[in-house]
Amino acid sequence: MIKKGILSVIAISCLAISAYAADKVITPESLSLRKTDIVDESKAAPVDAKFDAAAPGASKKFERSYQNAPPLIPHSVEGLLPITRKNNQCLGCHMPEAAKGVGATPIPASHFTDFRPKTELKDGKIIKDGKAVVNTSDVTIAKFKTMKKLNSARFNCSQCHVPQANVKPLVENTFKPEFSDEKLKSKSNLLDVINQGVK
Repeated sequence: MIKKGILSVIAISCLAISAYAADKVITPESLSLRKTDIVDESKAAPVDAKFDAAAPGASKKFERSYQNAPPLIPHSVEGLLPITRKNNQCLGCHMPEAAKGVGATPIPASHFTDFRPKTELKDGKIIKDGKAVVNTSDVTIAKFKTMKKLNSARFNCSQCHVPQANVKPLVENTFKPEFSDEKLKSKSNLLDVINQGVK
């Protein structure tokens, strides 16, 4: 009896919405936050943003957006992008041995870490560290090994770290981060907490 009542309410609600929406035309533009066609982006222009940040070394660092968030780029990136495997000017200031001397944020230990377990496929079985894996839950992703050089998977800095521009956001952000320690507003402890919730 209750199920029939609930189904009746849902059916009536759907009819009411359909009757209301019949007069409204939903266009691809009305679905887009930019109010442009979401099917054909050939006419969509990027936001006219001014990246007028100070030169590297002359800017003020941003507080992290949340604990262990990738730091935002506080300085101009003019002439630094695009980053390639063979041309990455970020490393000149942000490698740990150089960062302290120039006042830059050092690349954290997590970027010198390999989080991928050594696995291979042999005779239709997953082999990890020389042993057959019974099921995929036996492959612990949170195991890692430290490397002496920058992990090659981390070469594209601007994939996570982004420059800032003074533009009006399309959607208001009311997020308020909580930090377990005040020091983590400017520093990462990712490797210390990587297994939280795993064990």
